[in-house]
Formats: sequence, C-alpha cells, structure tokens
Amino acid sequence: MSLVLALIALLPRAAVTGFDTAAPVAQFYQAAQKPDELAKLLEKLKSQTVEQRREAAELIGDLGDARGVEPLILALKDQDADTRAAAANALGSLADKRAVDPLIALLKDEVAFVRAAAARVLGQVGDARAVDSLIAALRDASSSVRGSAAMGLGGIKDQRAESELLPRLKDEAPDVRAAVATALGSLKTKQAVEPLMNLLRDESRTVKTAAALALSDIGDKRAVNALKEAIAGEKDEETQSHLKEALQRLMAAPDQ
Repeated sequence: MSLVLALIALLPRAAVTGFDTAAPVAQFYQAAQKPDELAKLLEKLKSQTVEQRREAAELIGDLGDARGVEPLILALKDQDADTRAAAANALGSLADKRAVDPLIALLKDEVAFVRAAAARVLGQVGDARAVDSLIAALRDASSSVRGSAAMGLGGIKDQRAESELLPRLKDEAPDVRAAVATALGSLKTKQAVEPLMNLLRDESRTVKTAAALALSDIGDKRAVNALKEAIAGEKDEETQSHLKEALQRLMAAPDQ
C-alpha cells in the first residue's frame, strides 16, 4: 500500500512540471522488490538441497545488500564445500569487515579450493588483520592456496608481506610464481626488481608475463634493458605482445 501511495504522490508533480515519472517508478519497484528478493534468497540458503544453498549464496553476493553478511558468515560452516566457497566469494563481493575473522578461520578448511577462496576474498576485503594468516598460507601444501594467499596479500598491500613473498618467486608451481610476482608488483617492492628480471627467462609464459607487468607496476627503469632482451628472445606472439605492453608502461612511468 505504501508503494501505491508513493506512486500516486508523483502524479500531481508530473502534471504540473512535466516531470518524467518513469525513473522514480522503476526505483520504487526496485526498492520494494529487493527486500523480498533477499528474504527469498535467505530462505533458500537454508534449503536441504545443496544446489539451492550454493546458488542462494552466489545471488546474495550479487545483490550487494549488507543484510546478507551474517547469513553468509553462517554459510561458511555449511557441510558442502562448494557452498562454503560460494559464501566466501559472496562475502568478497560485499567486502564487509565483519567477515574478516570468519574468513581467516576458513583458511584452515579441510578442502583446498575453500581455503583458496578464503585467501582470495581476504585480499578483496583488504583488512590488515588477515596478513599473518595469509603469510602462513603461503606455506600451504596446495599450490592454488599458496597462489591465492599471495594475491590476497597483494590486495591488502601491507609491507610486512614483502619479505615473505620474495622467496616464493622460486615456488615450484608456475601459478604461484605468477601470483607472487603480481603481488610484489602491487606492493611496488623495490627489492623484487632483480628477481623479477630473472623471471623474464622463466619457462612459463604466464610467469614471464606476470613478472613483466609487475616490473612495470614497480616502475624501476633498471628493468628496461631486461624487458627489451626478453621481447627480442620471445617466440610466442601473445607473450611478446604482453612484454611490449609492460615495457611501454615502464617507459611511461615517472623517473624514481
């Protein structure tokens, strides 16, 4: 009833001023529907069906409504691993600080992809309380968790992570080396310049690209010649294109 009255109230204004009621009408309907949609999803989050709980978690994150935070935090303890990961990802979309401690606890989940989701999302939330736990996750047995932990640290941008990330440029897993390179670029770590230049000779094209872009993010012109050499020696056209892009960005960076 309140929605109807609000819409009726717009009519005299439209008649007198020529005011276009289309946009406000749409806004009123959206405002009215959003709580109903959230309520339905919160109920669905309690479903006995795993698929429904997982889908509900994903959609709650898409809504962007902070009232979904606490139910999603509870869903981090769901018996289904996919639902736990979906809840973590949804909390990343909401980026609410209330989720930090529960996500830190999720770094100890028994399932690797759930731990990886928690690490990645902690970087999205960007709270420094997670730094120590993410540093510990750099030693996880799963390469996906180690890589996500590196990305999480890069997202938080806390200088304490630099000394822990640098040795990880030699991780056995290419995806981890690439993630660490990206994180160090985000942190603009000067000490990483020479190790990153060495990574331009890595066997993995993904690692080479990540190292090049990280060097351009750091902006240290010492890397210019190394990038030129890497471009000259690169046979893969796509990788060479990425290296050229990194060089252009570096050349355009202000002198330090």
